[in-house]
Amino acid sequence: MKPRLVYILSSSALVLVALALRVWGRAWSLPYVDHPDEPAVVWGILRVVQGELNPNHFFYPSLMFYVQAATWTIHFWWGELTGLYPPDFVASRSHHFYTSIPAAFVWGRVVTALFGTLAVAALAWWSPRLVGWRAAGLAAALLTVAPWAIIHSHYITVDGPAATTGLLALLAVVQLYRNGGRWPDYVLAGVLAGIATGTKYQNVLVLGSIGIAHILLWRGAWLREAGRGVLAGGVAVLVFLATTPFIILDFAGFQRDMEKLFNSYGGIANGDLNGTFPIMGYLRFLWREGLLPIPSLLLLAGLPVLIRKQAHLTLIILSFPLLLLLALLRMEVHFYRNLLPVQAPLLLLAAIGAVALWELLAPRLSARARPFVAATALTLILVPSMLQAGAAAARLAQPDSRVVAQEWARVHFAGVRIASELSHPLRWAGVAQATPQYFLPLNPPEWYVQQGYGLLLTQSLRRGGREAWTPDYTALLAQGQVVYSVGGRTSGYLGPRIDLITTPLTLDTLPVRSPQATFGGLRLHGGQLGRLQRNETTEERTSDMRLTAGDILAITAYWSGDAPIPPDDYSTFVHVRDATGTTVTQRDTAVWQGLFPPHQWQPQQVIVESLDLLIPDTLAPGRYTIVMGVYRSADGYRYPAQQGDARLPADELVLGAVVVE
Repeated sequence: MKPRLVYILSSSALVLVALALRVWGRAWSLPYVDHPDEPAVVWGILRVVQGELNPNHFFYPSLMFYVQAATWTIHFWWGELTGLYPPDFVASRSHHFYTSIPAAFVWGRVVTALFGTLAVAALAWWSPRLVGWRAAGLAAALLTVAPWAIIHSHYITVDGPAATTGLLALLAVVQLYRNGGRWPDYVLAGVLAGIATGTKYQNVLVLGSIGIAHILLWRGAWLREAGRGVLAGGVAVLVFLATTPFIILDFAGFQRDMEKLFNSYGGIANGDLNGTFPIMGYLRFLWREGLLPIPSLLLLAGLPVLIRKQAHLTLIILSFPLLLLLALLRMEVHFYRNLLPVQAPLLLLAAIGAVALWELLAPRLSARARPFVAATALTLILVPSMLQAGAAAARLAQPDSRVVAQEWARVHFAGVRIASELSHPLRWAGVAQATPQYFLPLNPPEWYVQQGYGLLLTQSLRRGGREAWTPDYTALLAQGQVVYSVGGRTSGYLGPRIDLITTPLTLDTLPVRSPQATFGGLRLHGGQLGRLQRNETTEERTSDMRLTAGDILAITAYWSGDAPIPPDDYSTFVHVRDATGTTVTQRDTAVWQGLFPPHQWQPQQVIVESLDLLIPDTLAPGRYTIVMGVYRSADGYRYPAQQGDARLPADELVLGAVVVE
């Protein structure tokens, strides 16, 4: 097989491996959104999707907002076509900590993964004509298995794409130099520099690489040929403005966000490092994570050889990383992710240096020894990164403890209300089984029984990250039982440690025992009425029967099944009636909003359902009666409502009365 064909096949396989590592685990943590930058980017994407071309978020240029918005528009169109979303669906723009559109996040992360793969493809297929196929292939392999690059390819952020567009612009600069400074190469370098800057502002420094390449190429005539450089710069500016036009159209907004951004980097924010010129911190990070030790050693060992043999090429490739490092070091606050664009150029230099070292060593080896030594060297260079890359990708592909625990509770405690230390409980078709309660030890076990909670969900983050129980939980543990635990630092799961604890709520300890009735096979053991009271940390169902317009009337129904209940259509109605018997407001929904149909209920288990109602602003002051019943939504048939042997009139039960003031 011809060497060219071997390289094409092997490099293509490398690109496919890079793609696989970057899309594997693309749904990590969803529907929970743990990366702090994703919600802000998604907010801008959804503005564009919903017709506002100004993302109104100038912390980043706009190119990735538009690229992602095009992808998300296709996703929403396809989602409506397949029934994933209802017709004319409009997504909420706020997705902090939890998202109701996890499938859209997956699509967005795939876009980032494709950009990450494009960087590998550029090294594999473009750089061979610039630096030789050996160096290009090794650089592509190093980037394929670079854990840091893989991890950032899983985020809907601009950092990963910025690394790719920065690399493309730098390769165009190298091509400009290699081809002798042709006009088309200056234009290409300008276009890609504009795209790179349109991805992230810091990539504007690649223009410095164009200037350095121009001077090295034309030497004494660089000023006479300055028009070429001016052309590249002008093209870059035009392309950048095309990607981010609202810098001009909304200059006040741009100015406002830039002021905030510079203030945050001036010392207001807390970063990975703080203080100006943390050189050792940057070097330590590049050694441990950014490049890893072996590529770092190759870079250090190969640079002297490269400078001696290919000084101009080395300076051009090194110029962009050095300019970026110098610019970042001057800041007061430092985030390692801003270093991503330096990774690929430094790995390329490490690969070129490795090839240069091999060319010095190879003539001293016998023809028989060379293949063995080369294979051994490649193994030593790539295997450590491969192991870390596999571990990083596999880690992101693991289930999330928060999702696993709530899915388990949904199956094993169907219809049981959960008090959860998670601020955003899992939802199925918009319905949550759990209610947020910031820190469970703030209330005694009796309070949870009175509120109708049968299960408590705790998370280690509320204990400062400690997985062991703290004394605060003693009372809850004394009257409950840990029925399920998942997650933790050594578990392999994403997310915190989650424990599920039962409460003393049983059919014998119900907080209410009236009114009671049966509706077909469903037994109602009692119902509570009162005003729902909420604050930032908790939700409480009070016994206050006096409400005002705009309040939420908390209605809690305590159900059980006397025996296994056959599948059927069970829906509840709750009517609010005035003194004349007229229904003034009502609620109709499937039992447990369809999340826990009665045939899933476990016999003798307490099923607690919230049937809350908003008191409308139009409701006149007065006394109102609350009645409920169970019916079949398909034809309106009401299941027989009985108290003992007596059938209730109209098959409905009076729960009580409230006063609206």
